[in-house]
Amino acid sequence: MPSSPNEVSEALTAGIEHTAGAFTYMVATATWWWSDDVYRMHGFEPGEVVPTTAMILAHKHPEDHDRAVGSVTHAARQGGAFASVHRIVDANGRGRVLAAVGEVCLSADGLQVAEITGHFADVPASIRRLGAIEASRQIGVTDRRRAAVEQAKGVVAARTGLAPDAALALLEKASAQIGTQLHDVASWVVTAALRPSGPDPAAAGWPWSLPDQRSD
Repeated sequence: MPSSPNEVSEALTAGIEHTAGAFTYMVATATWWWSDDVYRMHGFEPGEVVPTTAMILAHKHPEDHDRAVGSVTHAARQGGAFASVHRIVDANGRGRVLAAVGEVCLSADGLQVAEITGHFADVPASIRRLGAIEASRQIGVTDRRRAAVEQAKGVVAARTGLAPDAALALLEKASAQIGTQLHDVASWVVTAALRPSGPDPAAAGWPWSLPDQRSD
């Protein structure tokens, strides 16, 4: 399962006391919503300015700009969670270290990004390196597990003729029946499918050997 924003936030802040605020970016209208604490992190009183993408980027520290933007851009392309720890310079010229964690939410049809939502945490600079390393590790694990499930879904769909969603349901059923995590089952399916001889369709436990796998 993907790391939740709360799990990644805990990794970024390492349990140290911090101030946190929420944000949402609505793609259709290209507008931002900030909680009061996010305004204050950027050196403004709540409602003093209308947050825009250009203004937010202008506050990023030049050395951290590309990394902060890159984490969101990657998530927008792949979906799921994102996290970064980066410096900003607030409206009063004071430097801060912020942890950003959030999720990319897709439209109802799953074809495009609808909104990006998450939290900023104003944390001590001393945890920046530790938080960045741990967050990168967690996001990397999540990406690898998601990729394995997507590949396995394709293998099962090709073998059974099922639609992708039905193939995923079959993998989940197999996972529940044998008491193994979905990503582990997915890795097993993909590894076996890549063998020169290919997977054995009669092998016990293979997802497509489960009953009721096709609809009438």
